[in-house]
Formats: sequence, structure tokens, C-alpha cells
Amino acid sequence: MKTTFISTLNLWNSPRSTVNKLQGELAKANQEITTGRFADVGLQLGSRTGQTITLRQESAEIDALIDSNGTVGLRLGTTKGAMDNIRTSAENFLNSLLSVPPLERGAETVQDSAKTELKKLMSELNKSSGGQYLFGGTNTKQLPISDYYATPPSAAKLAVDAAFMAEFGISQTDPAASNITAAQMDTFLNNAFPTLFDPANWSATWSSASGQNIESRISTTERVETSTNANEDAMRKLAMAYTMAADLGLSGMRTETQQVIVNKVMSILGSANNDLVDIQAGLGLSEKALSGANARMEIQKNILQTGISGLEGVDPGEAKTRVDALTTQIQMSYSLTSQLRQLSLLNYL
Repeated sequence: MKTTFISTLNLWNSPRSTVNKLQGELAKANQEITTGRFADVGLQLGSRTGQTITLRQESAEIDALIDSNGTVGLRLGTTKGAMDNIRTSAENFLNSLLSVPPLERGAETVQDSAKTELKKLMSELNKSSGGQYLFGGTNTKQLPISDYYATPPSAAKLAVDAAFMAEFGISQTDPAASNITAAQMDTFLNNAFPTLFDPANWSATWSSASGQNIESRISTTERVETSTNANEDAMRKLAMAYTMAADLGLSGMRTETQQVIVNKVMSILGSANNDLVDIQAGLGLSEKALSGANARMEIQKNILQTGISGLEGVDPGEAKTRVDALTTQIQMSYSLTSQLRQLSLLNYL
């Protein structure tokens, strides 16, 4: 005769194990409602999991580019602001020379103003953003322009002094500078002096910047130049014009010699201003390309997100129904467990 034993402990544990399983399923269902995607994408999609991984990788790449473009846009905006300051200063100085004959206002005034403008130019060219020098080209970690008025004298200052001495046999502050003729000064300004600001000498005495601008990847298929540098023709011309007016002893020259210097300064400033406009136009085109790239990538990102949602997304209604069903089952299991706990042989003896 076969005897069957029924354990009260087994009866109690059976609903408990079921509850644990149901609670796990309920946690997954609640997670899917919260996130809007399957709790276990790999299990749900099977062989199609590779598709969603690819889409997510492409979306992540676009997110990274958009974030990077934010930094690029900040650098471009700050650079454009500095360029505006440089161009405005150059235009104001040129207009001041054109509006009132400079020699009527006094050569010392022109000389002092040029010194101020040169200091402002150096300050703008040494601006930084996010720990990077804006006008350093690809050499963003090193100060682009040395201080012309540094102590001890900078290499640029020494070069100007040496060129003046070689040309005239005296220093700029020597009283004998008043004997320099207009023709002699014209020769100096058109021959020896400009060579101090040619690319090779500029890099040797003034600039530590790279002549290569930063090229940024602004989308999956586009790269554009997103900076300028202190070695541009416009910057060298401005420095030459300001130095010419500030440090060639203008106030100690005879009138006709002063006029030669002032005329040359105005000519160089006019040319430099045209070059500055070209640089600003290039930065504007880069900014427009950046904005367009961001707009296109946002569209691409939306398309990718739609594809991801189509693969990974759950039906909110179905998930809610599943949560309700699981909750009901758990409550029933708790109720059953409670009833089983009340069973005892003592009740039947």
C-alpha cells in the first residue's frame, strides 16, 4: 500500500517561490514602463540585437559631435569677438589719422595712441578660451605673441632698434633723428623695416603661434577650419603700422619725415583692414557650416531614435496590463499563503 505525505512546509513554500518569480517579472514590467524599452533587449530581439547596437552607436557618435560642436562654436564666437575688437581699433585709429591732420594734433599724441593700439592688439591676440589660445593656430597651449614692451627688451623690440641703428647710425630717441630726411625714411619704410615683419622674422621675434589653423570635424562627413592665427598677414601689418607710429621716434622727426611715416601707417592700416574683413568672412562661413551641420545631425538623430524605438520600444498599454495582471497574481499568492498558514492538524484533533 502506497502512502502519500503532504508537508505543510511545502505547501507554505510553494506560493512563496511563485511570488518571487512574479516579483521579478513585475520589476521588469515596471522598468519597461519607466524606460519605454525592453528590460532585456538581447533576449527580446534575438538575432536583431545587432541592428539596435548599430543604431545606438551611430546616435552616440552624433551626440559626441554635437557636444564637440558646442565647444567649437564657443571658440568661434570668442574669436569673432576678438576680431571685432581688433578691426574696430584699427578703423578708429585710421579714422583718427584721416579726420584730423595728425601733425596738427601733435606727433606725440599719434605716437602715444599707436603705442596704446599695439598693446591692445597684443592683448587680443593673446586671448584664450577653455584653456586654449584663440590665435595660436594649432599651437593652442603657448602664448601666441610676446610682449613688445617687456623688460628686458623683447626680441621684436631689439630687432626694430637694430634695424633703425643699421639704417641711420643712431637710435630712435637720439636728437640727431631730426636730421633724417623724408627720402631716407621712405627708403627705410619700404625696404629694411617691412622685412622685420615678414613670416620668418615675425615667427622668430614676435610670434609663437602656428600658421596652421585648427580644422574641426563638425559632422560625420564635414571638416572645416574653425580658428585663425596671429601669423596672418593682417596681424603682421597691424603690428608693423602700430610699431612704425609708436617706436620710430615720430615726435623727434622733422615735419616732412613725420608725414612720410604717417602716410605709410595709413596705407598699411587700410590694407590690414581689408585682410581683417576676409578673415572674419571665413570665420562666419565656418560658423554657418557649424550651425547647418548641427541642424542636419539633429534630424539624423531623430531618425535613428525612431529606428531604435521601433526595435526596443514597448507598448505602454500592454506593459501596464501586464503590471496589473502580475500585481493581481502576487496579491492572490499572498492571500493563499496566509490561508495555508492557518492550516494545522490541531484544528482537526
